[in-house]
Amino acid sequence: LNHYLLEAKRQNIALELLESERKYVINLSLILKIKATLQGPDVKRSTKERSFFPNSLRYLVQQHVDLLHALQERVLSWPRQGILGDIFLKLTNDENNFLDCYVAYLRDLPECISLIHVVILKEVEEEIKSDLYILFFHIVQRIPEYLIHLQNVLKFTEQEHPDYYLLLVCVQRLRVFISHYSLLFQCNEDLLIQKR
Repeated sequence: LNHYLLEAKRQNIALELLESERKYVINLSLILKIKATLQGPDVKRSTKERSFFPNSLRYLVQQHVDLLHALQERVLSWPRQGILGDIFLKLTNDENNFLDCYVAYLRDLPECISLIHVVILKEVEEEIKSDLYILFFHIVQRIPEYLIHLQNVLKFTEQEHPDYYLLLVCVQRLRVFISHYSLLFQCNEDLLIQKR
């Protein structure tokens, strides 16, 4: 019975992960929508619109749409011994520049935030500005969120399970990544909280 409870628990966490990825992709596309509305003629003259937004954004959206599809396919047809680790193993692989993209995003963000702060000053856009900061914040938090999700799956995965080792490696990779760039994460979080 315990075994079946574990599997049910894993499936639930997998569904939660899928749902959070779906919301995240919606948030990313909202940023692109806002980006499109800010490409007005008045903004164009004062500064290059592109510099309001980290360059890695478009690529991140594409990566996450692919990830969402992969998760949907896997989680919605969850077999008796469902596996998630391989998806994230591929994602966090050195050959894949998924994590590099997040580093680029974290590096570009402070400058974008100060530009937005300075240029988008019209009252009307106060709301847009705070929405943007909240959406930017979600992106800063996303990798740490994956770590929490995968640690949760791992918690309910028996050592004999085919997913166990894969998840272990993914959790390790994400931990190393987050601690390596902890200052960058911290600096962006502080900035966004302060601006909000």
